Amino acid sequence: MCLSRNKLSDVRGELFGFSIITIILFHFCEDVEKAGFGGAVTAMTKIGNLALGSSGVEIFLFLSGMGLFRSLSGNPRLSDFYRKRLRRVLPAYLVFGGAGWLILDILLRKAGWLTFLLDFTTVSFWTEGRRLVWYISLILILYLLFPLLYRMVAIPDGRLAGTLTAVLTAAVMAGCLALHFLAQPVYDHIEIALWRVVPFILGAWYGRKMRCGQGFTAEAVILCAMGVIGMALAAVTKWRPDFLWGVFSLRLSTLFYPFVVMFTAAAVLSKCGGSRFLRFVGSISLELYLSHVIIRAIFNEAGLKTCYPQYYLLCIALSAALSVAVNRLFMRRKGA
Repeated sequence: MCLSRNKLSDVRGELFGFSIITIILFHFCEDVEKAGFGGAVTAMTKIGNLALGSSGVEIFLFLSGMGLFRSLSGNPRLSDFYRKRLRRVLPAYLVFGGAGWLILDILLRKAGWLTFLLDFTTVSFWTEGRRLVWYISLILILYLLFPLLYRMVAIPDGRLAGTLTAVLTAAVMAGCLALHFLAQPVYDHIEIALWRVVPFILGAWYGRKMRCGQGFTAEAVILCAMGVIGMALAAVTKWRPDFLWGVFSLRLSTLFYPFVVMFTAAAVLSKCGGSRFLRFVGSISLELYLSHVIIRAIFNEAGLKTCYPQYYLLCIALSAALSVAVNRLFMRRKGA
C-alpha cells in the first residue's frame, strides 16, 4: 500500500494545535456572551463565534479518525491498537479528571462521593448531561468501536467503501434527528457528542485516502459547500426558529462548517511550510484540552469568573504549564 501524503496530512500536527486554540477561544467567547457585558466586547466575541464557533471540536475528531486509520492499517493487532490508545488518554485523564472532580465535587460543591464517581467515570454525562469532559467519554467509545469502522472503510473496493461511509454518515445524522423528535430530554443530554460522530467517520475515510496518497479535492469542495449552505440555513433558522419544523437545528446547520475552517487553515499552513509552534501545541492538545476545561470550571465555581480576561489568561497559563509537565512526564515514562 502506498504511503505518500497530501497537504492536509502534512500539517496534521499543526491542525491539532490550531483546533485546540480555537476551542480555547470559543470558550472565552462563550463566557463573555453568557456574562452579557454588551458593547464592543460582546460584539467581538459574537464575530469570533461566527467565524470559528466550536469548529475546533469537529476538526479534532476528524483528525483523530484520520490518525486512527493510519495507526490500525500500519499495525493491525488490536491489542497494540487499544493499548496505544488507552496509554494516550487514560493517564492524562486520571491526573486532570481525578484532581479536577475531587476539587469540584468534594471540596467546592460538597456533592458527595457518589457524584464524584459518576462524574469521574463520565456516566453522569450520559445520564444527566454533565458535559465537562464529554469528549473523553465519547472518544473512548469511538476507540472501542473503531476496528469495526476500519473494516468498512478499508474495503479494497474504494467505491463500495465510499458508499458505505456515506450511508453510515447519513444513518448517524438520521439517528440524531430521530432522537431529537422521539426523546428530547435524552437528546438534550448527549447531542453535543452524538453529532460529532460524523466528522470522526469522515476522518477515518480521509485516513484511507491519505494512506494511498490520494487527493481529497472533490470531497473537500462538497464538504465546504455543505458547510456554507449549512451556515446559511443556520442564519435563516435564527431568524425563523420554525423553519422546516426545526429540523435544521444549530448543531445540524453548522455541522459541516468546520471543514471550511479546516481546509482553509490547512491551505494557509501548507503555503507557509507549517508552524513549529502549532505543531508543539498539537503535541500536547489532549492534555491542554483536559486541563483547560477543568481549570476553567474550577475558576468559575470558585468565583474567579473566566469571562474576565485576567482570570481567563491565568486559566490558560496554568493549563499550558500543567499540560507540558504532564505530557513530558508520561512521554518520559513510555520511553523508559
